[in-house]
Amino acid sequence: MQSIVFDHVNKYFGDMRAVNDAHFTIEAGEFFTLLGPSGCGKTTLLRTIAGFYHQEEGDIWFGDQKINGVPTHKRNIGMVFQNYAIFPHMSVFDNVAYGLHARKVDKKEIEKRVMEALNMVELSHLRDRIPSDMSGGQQQRIALARAIVIRPQLLLMDEPLSNLDAKLRIKMRSDIRNLQKELGITTIYVTHDQEEALAVSDRIAVMSEGKVQQIDTPQNIYSFPQNQFVANFIGTSNFINAEVVSGQLDTGDTKLRIANIDFAIQLNRSYTGTAMLSLRPERIDLTTGNKPQNGLSAEIVEVTFLGEKVSYVVKLQDGNVLQIGQHAIEPSDVLKVKQQVYVNLNLEKAVIFDSEGQEVLYSAKNSTNRSLATAQQA
Repeated sequence: MQSIVFDHVNKYFGDMRAVNDAHFTIEAGEFFTLLGPSGCGKTTLLRTIAGFYHQEEGDIWFGDQKINGVPTHKRNIGMVFQNYAIFPHMSVFDNVAYGLHARKVDKKEIEKRVMEALNMVELSHLRDRIPSDMSGGQQQRIALARAIVIRPQLLLMDEPLSNLDAKLRIKMRSDIRNLQKELGITTIYVTHDQEEALAVSDRIAVMSEGKVQQIDTPQNIYSFPQNQFVANFIGTSNFINAEVVSGQLDTGDTKLRIANIDFAIQLNRSYTGTAMLSLRPERIDLTTGNKPQNGLSAEIVEVTFLGEKVSYVVKLQDGNVLQIGQHAIEPSDVLKVKQQVYVNLNLEKAVIFDSEGQEVLYSAKNSTNRSLATAQQA
């Protein structure tokens, strides 16, 4: 197992900084994912780790070895590419054995290690098949076996599941995760698929425009985004316009005004002015009948039945539009378009950003707030 350290790494293409001051550590044995939209710099950073690119500034360390200038073939890494990059004219066995032949491993050891790798990916019975006759999922397993058979210190995976259909991707991401844990290889995984990243990772680095926006566990990335970009990119978030009103309540709390109603909240610091509230659809309650204490009046404008849940789009009286998810309800309980409802925002489960979306003013992760209650009518 090998830790990886990025010490203020910058990579340029002309005047464009494709990797912007990467400065973090990947722990030994960790499954670490680089996640972000196309063009965010995640593949550039991966290729810099591999030695295909060389950074103009900063250092990269594999454990206690600085690998600046070390050629790719001497970095002891395994790679799995998006297009698999397997040899169509070679058998499964010969494809997996290729890296061992290049390392001058003796024939008996090659036989042993190739079969071990093929057993791990459940392809030992197809050792003599030609890859061109095999499915995409099987070809992906060949590429994975070829990467691990050399016993690398580091495994790099660049969008390895993007060419597979949705059902197979779900199975393969589970297989990759289980195999990585079994082998204990430090793994850096690149994807633009947020669900995939949440499912396989120990930690995730969310990237945008070459810069790492947040590094954390999948649970914390989802629940406690550090800025509006992360909240918007990971999962579905509602962004609700709000205003922090000057002055404090008798309780010492700050007034947060949403749809002309004031709520009591304890912010991380003194702040007055426009704010942006981020709240997941499943953390908003939707009710009919009598108006609850914290209820905001709304109208349903869209209903989407998704089997295990129903997704509603509702419009508040101030014009804010929210997406709300409800699970496990009877068909007769599905609400109708134009129906009048009440929304409870559950602010204690929200994240509140400043007007620029860059600073967290409130997050349940950093607060012991009681359940928030309506302060008063504005």
